[in-house]
Amino acid sequence: MSSKVLAFINFKGGVGKTATVVNIGATLAKLHEKKVLIVDLDPQSNSSIWLMRPDRWREHVSKGRRSTFQIFDDALHGKARFDFDETVVKGVVTWTGFTDLPRLHLLPAAVELLRVEDRIHELRAPVVYQILDSALGLHFKEYDYVLLDCPPNLYSTTKTAIFSADGCVVPYVPDYLSLSGLMVLAEQIGEMREKFAPYLPPRRKPNIAAVIVSHYRQAGNVFRLAVNELELSLSQLQATGLLPDRAVLLQPYIRHCVRVAESTSEHLPVILYAPGSIGAQDYCDLTQRFVDLFESKK
Repeated sequence: MSSKVLAFINFKGGVGKTATVVNIGATLAKLHEKKVLIVDLDPQSNSSIWLMRPDRWREHVSKGRRSTFQIFDDALHGKARFDFDETVVKGVVTWTGFTDLPRLHLLPAAVELLRVEDRIHELRAPVVYQILDSALGLHFKEYDYVLLDCPPNLYSTTKTAIFSADGCVVPYVPDYLSLSGLMVLAEQIGEMREKFAPYLPPRRKPNIAAVIVSHYRQAGNVFRLAVNELELSLSQLQATGLLPDRAVLLQPYIRHCVRVAESTSEHLPVILYAPGSIGAQDYCDLTQRFVDLFESKK
């Protein structure tokens, strides 16, 4: 199977984007024996801090050198200082000091990524949108899955990820504000695709491939009704051509789970922290659907 490069995006924060990236990535590595690379592009560095303890992370990315910031800084200065082998973090260190999930690799982020948007306008659009491909394209081929954890916006860093990806995955909390944001996101990706199609590799057409519902609560009708609205909106977007017919709402929905929240402070994916929890079970089931979807595509 060729590598699948997927951008996890939503310009609304608090939708479970990082939790989705970390836990799908960990489950792919542990249960499906896939080689997975998580690329953290968010200055908040949540995926990085989740999978690395804060002191180790701070030491590793000191001054931004061994982080994804260096990729963009190199592009801005015409340098080639980014070193993949020095930057990549392999596996997850557990409480005992044992390294688990050896197939799960991470390119960590650094807060210096905040500087990128101030200067990236100095580069012309085609160059901007090819930054990740140019720096990481050959390395992507070494993995079964590459998961790009994007900032909660549609600025240049996120656009770069979208244009480097085979498809976009949208983590989603079922409420009205998320619904309106999804429609805007689909429109923006459509406009970007049309405007910059000449600069894309052959056959790559960025689009939303899947929507994942997180923080789902079964009590009452609020979330069920919101998911019904989401399904209707997805059908409408497909009818207007803003979404491809093959775009899907993946199930199961990820239920609200305290164990998932706790796992962040333990710097472990939930499948390692609380493998018997409903969160771990939901991510296991969802990851199977994830594999079924992306490995059935030609």
